Amino acid sequence: MFHRSFLYMDFLELEDKNDRQIIFDVFDLNNLQRSIFQELQNNKKTVQEIAEDVDRNRSTVQRSLQEMLDKDLLMREGRTEKTVYYVYTTLPIEELRELTCEVVQTWATEVENKLD
Repeated sequence: MFHRSFLYMDFLELEDKNDRQIIFDVFDLNNLQRSIFQELQNNKKTVQEIAEDVDRNRSTVQRSLQEMLDKDLLMREGRTEKTVYYVYTTLPIEELRELTCEVVQTWATEVENKLD
């Protein structure tokens, strides 16, 4: 049975959220990272292409990409054409769903342990 205070935890509200929105909330993605995620879903793009798509400079996009890589939400692939560069894409949605469930389950276990 849930206590009423549960209702005030907006980030846990699931009723009108799709899988992507839940992933965004669980991994605490900011608006730029959400835009980048949407640009990369089912696409492989360079930092420059992403920067143009989201209308931000390369260094800002690079920082956001690194944060998303650190959260294991993206894949980076090295390419060579005169110079070495990287293309980015999201993990397949099924892997993202599994990762999100693992993160939530780990968090819930940690909460239980803290409260015991």
